[in-house]
Amino acid sequence: MSVMAQRTITGKVSAVEEPEGIPGVNIKIKDSSIGTVTNLEGEYSLVVPDDTQFLIFSFVGFKSKEVALTNSSTLNVVLDLDVKLLNEVVIVGYGTQERREITGSVASIKSEAIENLMSPSFESQFAGRAPGVQVTTPSGVLGQRPIIRIRGVNSISSNANPLIVIDGVPVLDSDRSAIVDSNPLANINPADISSYEVLKDGSASAIYGSRAANGVILITTKRGSTGKAKVSYNTSLGVNKEINRFELLTGDQFVSIANEKRTNAGQSPLAVLGTNTDWQDMVFRAGFTQQHNLSISGGSDATKYFFSLGFTDQESSIISNDLSRYSFRANLNHSVSNRVRLGTSLSYSFTEIVGLNVGPGFLSGVIYNATRSLPNVPIYDSENIAFDGFNVTPNGSTTGFGNNLAGPDNNISNIGFVIQNNEYRNRVHRMMGNAFAEVDLLQGLTAKTQIGVDITLANDFRSLDPRHGDGRGSNGDVYMGYSPASRWNWQNTLNYQTVFANDHSLNITAGLEYQFSKFYNFFGQGSDLSDSFYRKNNLISGSFNDQFTGGGYTERGFDSYFGRFNYSYQGKYLASFTLRNDGISDLAAGNKRGTFYGGSIGWRLSAENFFNSDLISDLKMRASFAEVGNTEIGSFAAFGGYSPVLGGAGAGIGYDRIANNQLQWETSRKLNIGLDMNIGAVTISADYFKNNINGLILEAPTIPSLGVPKNKINQNVGSMTNSGLELRVMSKVLENESFSWNTDFNITFISNKVNSLVQPLSSAYNRTVEGKSIAQLYGYQWAGVNTANGNPMYYSGEGIVQFNLEQDIDGKNQKTWRAYDPENPANISVLGDFPTRDFLGNTLPKWQGGWSNSFKFGQFDAEIFTRFSGGNYIMNESLRGLLGQGFSNNHVSILNRWTESGQVTDIPKLFTATDQDMWQNSASNSRFIEKGDFVRIQNIIVGYTLPAELLASAFDGMITNARFFAQVQNPFLFTGYSGLDPEANQYSSQLQFGVDYNVAPIVRTYSVGLNVGF
Repeated sequence: MSVMAQRTITGKVSAVEEPEGIPGVNIKIKDSSIGTVTNLEGEYSLVVPDDTQFLIFSFVGFKSKEVALTNSSTLNVVLDLDVKLLNEVVIVGYGTQERREITGSVASIKSEAIENLMSPSFESQFAGRAPGVQVTTPSGVLGQRPIIRIRGVNSISSNANPLIVIDGVPVLDSDRSAIVDSNPLANINPADISSYEVLKDGSASAIYGSRAANGVILITTKRGSTGKAKVSYNTSLGVNKEINRFELLTGDQFVSIANEKRTNAGQSPLAVLGTNTDWQDMVFRAGFTQQHNLSISGGSDATKYFFSLGFTDQESSIISNDLSRYSFRANLNHSVSNRVRLGTSLSYSFTEIVGLNVGPGFLSGVIYNATRSLPNVPIYDSENIAFDGFNVTPNGSTTGFGNNLAGPDNNISNIGFVIQNNEYRNRVHRMMGNAFAEVDLLQGLTAKTQIGVDITLANDFRSLDPRHGDGRGSNGDVYMGYSPASRWNWQNTLNYQTVFANDHSLNITAGLEYQFSKFYNFFGQGSDLSDSFYRKNNLISGSFNDQFTGGGYTERGFDSYFGRFNYSYQGKYLASFTLRNDGISDLAAGNKRGTFYGGSIGWRLSAENFFNSDLISDLKMRASFAEVGNTEIGSFAAFGGYSPVLGGAGAGIGYDRIANNQLQWETSRKLNIGLDMNIGAVTISADYFKNNINGLILEAPTIPSLGVPKNKINQNVGSMTNSGLELRVMSKVLENESFSWNTDFNITFISNKVNSLVQPLSSAYNRTVEGKSIAQLYGYQWAGVNTANGNPMYYSGEGIVQFNLEQDIDGKNQKTWRAYDPENPANISVLGDFPTRDFLGNTLPKWQGGWSNSFKFGQFDAEIFTRFSGGNYIMNESLRGLLGQGFSNNHVSILNRWTESGQVTDIPKLFTATDQDMWQNSASNSRFIEKGDFVRIQNIIVGYTLPAELLASAFDGMITNARFFAQVQNPFLFTGYSGLDPEANQYSSQLQFGVDYNVAPIVRTYSVGLNVGF
């Protein structure tokens, strides 16, 4: 019997970035399974055979290092950072984790791909960047919030937006303006952000318990690092243009069409040849946009800092729609000792949004007005001094007639005058920050306390000119509103990390969290002004005859106790379990608290001894299940109470809502099964998910005799399911000394089904019923145009009916519904029933994704980013309105109207004042429903980095790096949709969606910029 000689090697593993030591480094004898890992101080001890020649040191985020042994028994190793793998360490709730050990579904989005883009807010650029994350920018109006859905729509009536957490603090994300779209996330400077993590499945998000049903987005801002001060300046200048315009009639074409409508109805013509005016020129422009960001970062081993200043000024492609933002950030970290650390993150921003009336059916709504105004009359009248040289009737009631015998339908105002003289403005001061203290109590045991605040001070100002437009009826109007909101959040956590018996790794977190939010609003309004002079800057006492005031207050409290247990055995058997108990002030005492849980497991097959593949370098299977909740159910949702009432006897109170002490929060049970795999230079991640959402809060009807206010009561009675597949493929397609090509592709397939309701839920365009997807388009089914007489036809049950476009005969109305006989289409003698309604299409995309290709050639770099989506349908309400039969402008397709027997067309015979019967305006209409499939080239970027040698010689080392770039956003769109943009959407609620209704076109941006470091 022989015994092999052995010896013990000890040492410490560190890095320039982590000189105190790196815990968890894997150390193995080359060509052997014998190894160990470093402890929390980065130290290790390993017994090796005497003939061992090499040890291999590896850790995520650092380059593996093979080190030869010498006669010494001490071996200290310094690892080099691997910039290619930095994103492998990701932020999770209340901590960090190596991606290789994550068993949930977490998507990371690189900040570098977003921070230089011309965008009013960072989240609008998430679209297509991560599987399972749908982001829709519904219009080109600056300030409008993108619609974010993570793995589908997860609520019917409650808030469906994800939880946003910045530097560990859940932030306020409600629009605080009553007069313009004011996205609260537009207050945050994208250039300050270091990373984005999206927690998608239940296990990853369960640490947030009752707030995690809609997914969680974790944002980490930039911080300083050890080294001399680094100064960075980034700037971009560009132009915003509308991506498309409406195709409208010219003035001459309008005269012909307008008069034909009336003569077909037996009425005299009103339109007379005049100018050829495109009113869209009055509302669209080439808007100048610029952004500037200056930062300084650095620090010592003890203190690290990051400071930044930012300024952005963006003019929309719509005149009188602007956004400007000033921002400041200060992030500090200080090590008091080896065991005590302090830090803070502070930011301030001032954002101003200048808006305008964008109401889809408002007479001064910018898109409605510009597309309906008469194109044969001029915009200006230089002699009309009373109305600032605009073409307005002497009494100010409508746009001037020009040569016509009448003005436009509904007394449409002159949009040029309205834009120039009315003002809509929102200003927001926002302060966000947190301060933390961290203490190492024992080896591996760390206590942390963090207090965070988010204060929003928002004010509105609206001024309407008394002479013309929206302010004429009230003889001028001034509105001012003040809507502050505040939140404080206090978190206390204990974290314990240890490695025992060399193979077992534990990471345990326990904590408690308290949060309190307050929301105020107050407004003052005055109309019937004594003089227009007093409406310019503020509401002035004594300057108005009619006054209105109002306000409200809401507060919400929240407390939580939570824990998370992560376990790893040899890095190949992984498990994570989370438990959280939350309490919320919106629910009654018996149901105020709820317990939520999540668990996940993972198996790294590639770490098994039996796994021996030269092709697959890493293979991990994972699965998770969790139950999480949705607290955004409305303030004091379970409580009954009173509200102010103004009656004949004066101000009082009245019973407003009945209590439901049994009401609970909505819950989601989330299942996820996935795999992560590296095949050569290709990384693949795939997931199957299913989310069963229960206890959805809906208004259940009550019998009137009970005396319940509004005959409704909130109950947990709805349920819904989202399920789907996600795939992400990343690869280094080609890499050599002079050229590299990286690609990143993702696609998601998703389906939605409503399982239970109290009753069908309907809106003007949509209907939600059991067994179908939420918010289906619902309305009338178009059957075409009768080729014999030009009548519009619709389905009524199984048959077809036509609306008879005939003049009255002997005072008898002939315009009624008649049966359609395909054997004798000219026969209109048989009366018919009214058209019937049916389901016409799904509004939620069934597939979506993105594809990024980045290239480097010498000092040049480029990226082409493509997005795609489809499987949904859109109601093109804009087109229906533009085919109206009144005295206003039309879409150019109306030229293809029916004019003679036998003509095949989809535009009926023109006949004035028949919009409702011709186009069934009260609901969706299959005549205007189109597929929403599209492929969009989202961004094209080309950059050039100056050689370091050139900078060193030209600037004596003062400039360390410089990159010039040019980019275009939204350059190309490929779609079969006939409207301006298939993502245009007037409504953002879960129950009313998929309607393109006079939406401002999406913006295309051309810009150039510079990134320079000192």
